[in-house]
Amino acid sequence: MNQKNQEKMTMTKPNTKSIVEALSKFQQEANVAVKDKKNPYFKSSYAGLEDVIAAANQGAKFGLAFTQTIDYQKQIIEGVIDTTMYVTTSLMHTDSDAVIKSRYLIIPKNNKYDDSQALGSAITYAKRYSLQAIYGLPSEDDDGNAAVSSKPTAEDNKWIKYSKEQVEKMNTISKDANLSPEERLNKIEDQENSQKNNWDNCKEQLPAAGDQISIRCSYIKSKLNEIIKKKKEVNNGDSNAN
Repeated sequence: MNQKNQEKMTMTKPNTKSIVEALSKFQQEANVAVKDKKNPYFKSSYAGLEDVIAAANQGAKFGLAFTQTIDYQKQIIEGVIDTTMYVTTSLMHTDSDAVIKSRYLIIPKNNKYDDSQALGSAITYAKRYSLQAIYGLPSEDDDGNAAVSSKPTAEDNKWIKYSKEQVEKMNTISKDANLSPEERLNKIEDQENSQKNNWDNCKEQLPAAGDQISIRCSYIKSKLNEIIKKKKEVNNGDSNAN
Protein backbone atom coordinates (compact mmCIF):
# COMPACT_ATOMS: atom_id res chain seq x y z
CA MET A 1 0.00 0.00 0.00
CA ASN A 2 1.48 3.38 -1.00
CA GLN A 3 1.79 6.37 1.32
CA LYS A 4 -1.07 8.28 -0.35
CA ASN A 5 -3.57 5.48 0.28
CA GLN A 6 -2.33 5.09 3.86
CA GLU A 7 -2.88 8.82 4.48
CA LYS A 8 -6.38 8.60 2.96
CA MET A 9 -7.34 5.70 5.27
CA THR A 10 -5.97 7.56 8.28
CA MET A 11 -8.02 10.63 7.42
CA THR A 12 -11.30 8.72 7.01
CA LYS A 13 -10.95 6.32 9.96
CA PRO A 14 -12.78 7.43 13.14
CA ASN A 15 -10.24 8.42 15.76
CA THR A 16 -12.55 9.20 18.67
CA LYS A 17 -12.32 7.23 21.91
CA SER A 18 -15.70 8.14 23.37
CA ILE A 19 -19.15 9.19 22.21
CA VAL A 20 -18.66 12.54 23.95
CA GLU A 21 -15.46 13.20 22.00
CA ALA A 22 -17.14 12.14 18.77
CA LEU A 23 -20.11 14.46 19.37
CA SER A 24 -17.76 17.29 20.28
CA LYS A 25 -15.84 16.93 17.01
CA PHE A 26 -19.11 16.64 15.08
CA GLN A 27 -20.51 19.81 16.66
CA GLN A 28 -17.25 21.71 16.08
CA GLU A 29 -17.99 21.41 12.37
CA ALA A 30 -21.20 23.40 12.91
CA ASN A 31 -23.32 21.05 10.81
CA VAL A 32 -26.84 22.31 10.19
CA ALA A 33 -30.03 20.92 8.71
CA VAL A 34 -30.65 23.02 5.61
CA LYS A 35 -34.12 24.56 5.37
CA ASP A 36 -35.24 23.70 1.84
CA LYS A 37 -38.89 22.80 2.54
CA LYS A 38 -41.66 25.40 2.37
CA ASN A 39 -44.56 25.81 4.80
CA PRO A 40 -47.35 27.48 2.76
CA TYR A 41 -49.42 28.28 5.83
CA PHE A 42 -46.75 30.25 7.69
CA LYS A 43 -44.83 31.30 4.57
CA SER A 44 -41.59 30.01 6.08
CA SER A 45 -38.90 27.44 5.40
CA TYR A 46 -38.01 24.41 7.47
CA ALA A 47 -35.62 21.47 7.40
CA GLY A 48 -37.24 18.21 6.28
CA LEU A 49 -36.42 14.79 7.75
CA GLU A 50 -34.09 13.96 4.85
CA ASP A 51 -32.20 17.23 5.45
CA VAL A 52 -31.75 16.42 9.13
CA ILE A 53 -30.58 12.89 8.26
CA ALA A 54 -28.07 14.32 5.76
CA ALA A 55 -26.64 16.59 8.47
CA ALA A 56 -26.58 13.78 11.06
CA ASN A 57 -24.78 11.48 8.63
CA GLN A 58 -21.80 13.85 8.73
CA GLY A 59 -21.08 12.29 12.12
CA ALA A 60 -20.12 8.99 10.47
CA LYS A 61 -16.56 10.24 9.98
CA PHE A 62 -16.25 10.35 13.78
CA GLY A 63 -17.77 6.92 14.31
CA LEU A 64 -21.33 8.10 14.99
CA ALA A 65 -24.37 6.22 13.69
CA PHE A 66 -28.06 6.20 14.55
CA THR A 67 -31.26 4.18 14.29
CA GLN A 68 -34.87 5.24 14.81
CA THR A 69 -37.69 2.89 15.83
CA ILE A 70 -41.39 3.22 16.66
CA ASP A 71 -42.20 2.00 20.18
CA TYR A 72 -45.53 1.50 21.95
CA GLN A 73 -46.48 1.69 25.59
CA LYS A 74 -49.93 0.37 26.53
CA GLN A 75 -51.86 0.63 29.76
CA ILE A 76 -55.49 -0.02 30.67
CA ILE A 77 -57.20 2.79 32.57
CA GLU A 78 -60.72 2.08 33.78
CA GLY A 79 -61.20 -0.48 31.01
CA VAL A 80 -59.95 1.83 28.24
CA ILE A 81 -56.69 0.98 26.49
CA ASP A 82 -54.34 3.97 26.43
CA THR A 83 -51.60 3.56 23.82
CA THR A 84 -48.66 5.94 23.78
CA MET A 85 -46.42 5.93 20.72
CA TYR A 86 -42.83 7.11 20.66
CA VAL A 87 -39.98 7.50 18.24
CA THR A 88 -36.88 6.09 19.93
CA THR A 89 -33.63 7.47 18.51
CA SER A 90 -30.45 5.57 19.35
CA LEU A 91 -27.13 7.35 18.81
CA MET A 92 -24.23 4.87 18.68
CA HIS A 93 -20.44 5.15 18.70
CA THR A 94 -18.43 2.50 16.84
CA ASP A 95 -15.15 2.74 18.77
CA SER A 96 -16.64 2.58 22.28
CA ASP A 97 -19.95 0.77 21.61
CA ALA A 98 -21.64 3.49 23.69
CA VAL A 99 -25.31 4.25 23.00
CA ILE A 100 -27.43 7.30 23.86
CA LYS A 101 -31.21 7.03 23.51
CA SER A 102 -34.02 9.55 23.47
CA ARG A 103 -37.80 9.23 23.05
CA TYR A 104 -40.17 11.69 21.40
CA LEU A 105 -43.95 11.43 21.63
CA ILE A 106 -45.93 10.67 18.47
CA ILE A 107 -49.22 12.55 18.63
CA PRO A 108 -51.21 12.95 15.37
CA LYS A 109 -53.24 16.07 14.74
CA ASN A 110 -56.57 15.88 16.61
CA ASN A 111 -55.38 12.52 18.06
CA LYS A 112 -56.46 10.71 14.88
CA TYR A 113 -54.40 7.54 15.20
CA ASP A 114 -56.65 5.83 12.65
CA ASP A 115 -55.81 8.49 10.04
CA SER A 116 -52.75 7.12 8.23
CA GLN A 117 -51.82 10.50 6.77
CA ALA A 118 -52.02 12.30 10.12
CA LEU A 119 -50.12 9.48 11.83
CA GLY A 120 -47.44 9.45 9.13
CA SER A 121 -46.94 13.20 9.47
CA ALA A 122 -46.67 12.89 13.26
CA ILE A 123 -44.07 10.12 12.96
CA THR A 124 -42.00 12.17 10.51
CA TYR A 125 -42.25 15.21 12.81
CA ALA A 126 -41.13 13.15 15.84
CA LYS A 127 -38.24 11.59 13.93
CA ARG A 128 -37.04 14.98 12.74
CA TYR A 129 -37.10 16.70 16.12
CA SER A 130 -35.74 13.67 17.99
CA LEU A 131 -32.78 13.41 15.62
CA GLN A 132 -32.05 17.13 15.79
CA ALA A 133 -32.20 17.03 19.58
CA ILE A 134 -29.89 14.03 20.11
CA TYR A 135 -27.24 15.39 17.72
CA GLY A 136 -27.67 18.99 18.88
CA LEU A 137 -28.43 20.04 15.31
CA PRO A 138 -29.72 23.57 14.73
CA SER A 139 -31.63 24.44 11.57
CA GLU A 140 -30.12 26.78 9.04
CA ASP A 141 -31.18 30.41 9.50
CA ASP A 142 -33.97 31.66 7.22
CA ASP A 143 -31.48 34.00 5.53
CA GLY A 144 -29.42 31.00 4.42
CA ASN A 145 -26.42 31.78 6.61
CA ALA A 146 -25.38 28.20 7.29
CA ALA A 147 -21.99 29.24 8.60
CA VAL A 148 -23.57 30.49 11.82
CA SER A 149 -24.92 27.87 14.22
CA SER A 150 -26.70 28.74 17.43
CA LYS A 151 -27.45 26.93 20.64
CA PRO A 152 -30.81 27.18 22.40
CA THR A 153 -31.03 30.47 24.23
CA ALA A 154 -31.76 30.78 27.94
CA GLU A 155 -35.29 31.81 26.94
CA ASP A 156 -35.67 28.66 24.80
CA ASN A 157 -34.45 26.45 27.63
CA LYS A 158 -36.92 28.11 29.99
CA TRP A 159 -39.87 27.18 27.78
CA ILE A 160 -38.52 23.68 27.08
CA LYS A 161 -38.32 23.07 30.83
CA TYR A 162 -41.78 24.56 31.36
CA SER A 163 -43.28 22.38 28.64
CA LYS A 164 -41.82 19.21 30.16
CA GLU A 165 -43.11 20.17 33.61
CA GLN A 166 -46.62 20.82 32.33
CA VAL A 167 -46.79 17.57 30.35
CA GLU A 168 -45.45 15.57 33.30
CA LYS A 169 -48.01 17.17 35.62
CA MET A 170 -50.84 16.21 33.24
CA ASN A 171 -49.50 12.66 32.94
CA THR A 172 -49.40 12.33 36.73
CA ILE A 173 -52.98 13.59 37.13
CA SER A 174 -54.26 11.26 34.39
CA LYS A 175 -52.83 8.21 36.23
CA ASP A 176 -53.89 9.18 39.77
CA ALA A 177 -55.83 6.12 41.01
CA ASN A 178 -57.08 8.08 44.03
CA LEU A 179 -59.20 10.27 41.76
CA SER A 180 -62.21 9.31 39.69
CA PRO A 181 -62.00 9.88 35.90
CA GLU A 182 -64.28 12.91 36.33
CA GLU A 183 -62.00 14.36 39.00
CA ARG A 184 -58.93 13.77 36.85
CA LEU A 185 -60.59 15.52 33.91
CA ASN A 186 -61.55 18.46 36.13
CA LYS A 187 -57.99 18.78 37.42
CA ILE A 188 -56.59 18.70 33.89
CA GLU A 189 -59.05 21.41 32.84
CA ASP A 190 -58.18 23.46 35.95
CA GLN A 191 -54.53 23.24 34.98
CA GLU A 192 -55.37 24.22 31.41
CA ASN A 193 -57.37 27.26 32.54
CA SER A 194 -54.93 28.42 35.20
CA GLN A 195 -51.95 28.12 32.85
CA LYS A 196 -53.66 29.44 29.70
CA ASN A 197 -51.55 32.60 29.45
CA ASN A 198 -48.31 30.71 30.03
CA TRP A 199 -49.30 27.99 27.55
CA ASP A 200 -50.07 30.65 24.94
CA ASN A 201 -46.75 32.38 25.64
CA CYS A 202 -44.90 29.08 25.36
CA LYS A 203 -46.51 28.37 21.99
CA GLU A 204 -45.63 31.86 20.76
CA GLN A 205 -42.04 31.84 22.01
CA LEU A 206 -41.22 28.20 21.21
CA PRO A 207 -43.93 26.59 19.03
CA ALA A 208 -42.59 23.02 19.26
CA ALA A 209 -42.69 23.09 23.07
CA GLY A 210 -46.08 24.80 23.16
CA ASP A 211 -47.53 22.26 20.73
CA GLN A 212 -46.39 19.42 22.97
CA ILE A 213 -48.41 20.89 25.85
CA SER A 214 -51.56 21.50 23.81
CA ILE A 215 -51.48 18.18 21.98
CA ARG A 216 -50.84 16.16 25.14
CA CYS A 217 -53.64 17.98 26.96
CA SER A 218 -56.11 17.24 24.16
CA TYR A 219 -55.03 13.60 24.06
CA ILE A 220 -55.43 13.04 27.83
CA LYS A 221 -58.81 14.79 27.90
CA SER A 222 -60.08 12.67 25.01
CA LYS A 223 -58.99 9.46 26.77
CA LEU A 224 -60.60 10.52 30.05
CA ASN A 225 -63.83 11.35 28.23
CA GLU A 226 -63.76 7.86 26.69
CA ILE A 227 -63.43 6.36 30.17
CA ILE A 228 -66.30 8.49 31.53
CA LYS A 229 -68.50 7.60 28.55
CA LYS A 230 -67.79 3.89 28.96
CA LYS A 231 -68.60 4.02 32.68
CA LYS A 232 -71.92 5.72 31.97
CA GLU A 233 -72.79 3.07 29.39
CA VAL A 234 -71.99 0.30 31.89
CA ASN A 235 -74.03 2.00 34.62
CA ASN A 236 -76.98 2.54 32.28
CA GLY A 237 -76.81 -1.11 31.26
CA ASP A 238 -76.91 -2.20 34.89
CA SER A 239 -79.88 0.09 35.59
CA ASN A 240 -81.83 -1.25 32.63
CA ALA A 241 -81.11 -4.81 33.72
CA ASN A 242 -82.63 -4.05 37.12
